[in-house]
Amino acid sequence: MIALGLIAFLVLLSQIFIQRALSRNDYDARIINIAGRQRMLSQKISKTILIWNSNIEITKDNNQELVDDTNEWRLAHSLLKNNLNSLGQSTGKQRLLEKFEKIDIEINHLLNLSQNIQKNIGSNEIETSKSIKGFLLAEPSFLKHMNDYVYLYENYVESKIDQIKTFELATFILVLSILIAEILLLFRPAARKMRNTIKQLIASNEQAMNMAEKANIAVKQKNETLDELQILQKAINQTLLFARIDKKGVIISAGKRMKDMLAKQQNYNPVIYESLGLSESNLRELQMLVNSQKGSILNHEYAVSIKNSTIEWLDISVFPIIKNEGVIEYLMVCLDITRRKKAQENIEALRDEKLKIDTALQKSKASLIVEAQEEERKRIAKDIHDSIGQMLTALKFNIESLNTEEINVLNDKIKVLKEQTRNIILGVRMATFNLTPPELLDYGIVTAIGKMVTQLNKFSKAEIIFNSDASKQLRFDSLIETNLYRVTQESINNAIKYAQASYIVVSMKTSQEMLSITVTDNGKGFDKTKIAQKPKGGSEGGMGLFFMKERMEYINGRIFINSQPGNGSRVVINMPLEVQTI
Repeated sequence: MIALGLIAFLVLLSQIFIQRALSRNDYDARIINIAGRQRMLSQKISKTILIWNSNIEITKDNNQELVDDTNEWRLAHSLLKNNLNSLGQSTGKQRLLEKFEKIDIEINHLLNLSQNIQKNIGSNEIETSKSIKGFLLAEPSFLKHMNDYVYLYENYVESKIDQIKTFELATFILVLSILIAEILLLFRPAARKMRNTIKQLIASNEQAMNMAEKANIAVKQKNETLDELQILQKAINQTLLFARIDKKGVIISAGKRMKDMLAKQQNYNPVIYESLGLSESNLRELQMLVNSQKGSILNHEYAVSIKNSTIEWLDISVFPIIKNEGVIEYLMVCLDITRRKKAQENIEALRDEKLKIDTALQKSKASLIVEAQEEERKRIAKDIHDSIGQMLTALKFNIESLNTEEINVLNDKIKVLKEQTRNIILGVRMATFNLTPPELLDYGIVTAIGKMVTQLNKFSKAEIIFNSDASKQLRFDSLIETNLYRVTQESINNAIKYAQASYIVVSMKTSQEMLSITVTDNGKGFDKTKIAQKPKGGSEGGMGLFFMKERMEYINGRIFINSQPGNGSRVVINMPLEVQTI
């Protein structure tokens, strides 16, 4: 609890620090924008002054625009100054203060000149001209210092961002270290201890059952010999919680362990029912069962609450004893089954959790399979529409354009029609071949893959080479052969379609224990780390690779995929020969 609480505290602290820093960075961005606007306003005021200096007629709107710009300039400067004062003490702030002192002197000088211009325009031309000249001479220095201030402020903001990154990295390393420590020091020892506890509980349960069986035999034979009864009482007295009671539940005698347990109770009660810590309903139930039984043995499990004891569950067995005078007494034997009950509860919780996980995994796989089937249907429809459909449309138009009166043109068009018809036949054969390869059912996986390579060499631009040392008589179950064929077909199609490979090698090798199919290409390759282990949807983003792995896991095979960007890909499919069928 301390470790988990520390992780939660670190995460919360990290989020608070980062969110505060990010909110401050938003404000810093606004300050940088205001600083940039200061430069724009100074240039805008300079433009207005230059217009006036060119003896252009000054209107009331022009004068008001200069007044507004000057006021906005002064207000923005105050905001920059206030923001600078609110910054925490640091080396970056000291540089900003030094730079801002120069800017403050220059901007106050420029504001005074601007006010003199507004005041003397139209009334004192000499003073106005002098102020305009002074403003234009002082403005470049202000712009340069303002630019330097913006760069310094950006560096200050970047240093704060670096501090945030450092803090976040340190927090991440600390949380990761705590998690590793929990796994090594808490969860692994706890799991080991739980396994040992379960073994001990099973052993204890078997031992208790054996002892209870022996006790039952001894009770049945108690009237045959007194010696046997004494031996039994001695054994029970040393190992079990038991007591001899009358019909009302009053204790006549009790074993050592039972006496010790009853002696620890603050208010000792001679009625056994009221000393076992039973609930009111269980107490009445036990009394009723004991009073209503007629020579039969009572056995029941009860939850108890016994003071000064760790016992929470008791397995209570009551054996009736009929005396010669017709008086009925009972032998009550109690077993502490607290550990067994807790273990059962833990096992049930683990079983329920595993069932939930398995159910969720099955639903996820089913969803992905349905999605893949839908994508395959779309692909087949697209292939038929884009290839066969378009070729049929072109064939129709060419047939409609035939003119028997133009003999010279007619022969050329007939040749074109023959070529289009041949292409349509090839397209149909390719589509049906991809759907149901007949060689797979008739001759097996070796012949089917060889035939597939031959067909793909006809229809693709890539050069595909097939070599095999496997016997053509090698056969597997039809389900295994179908999955091996589809995974190999998907590997070759990926090399042609996505890797854009020009050279592909498909090899089949067998050993005493394994059939190995390898597909190697010289395509553009890919980065395996960027492919999700479980795609979210669609045919992109590793859907094909995901189902290749699923197919091999389904038939107890293995698949290994190695690839690097620009260095091609290599897919190795291994199938144990122990599942081979002839």
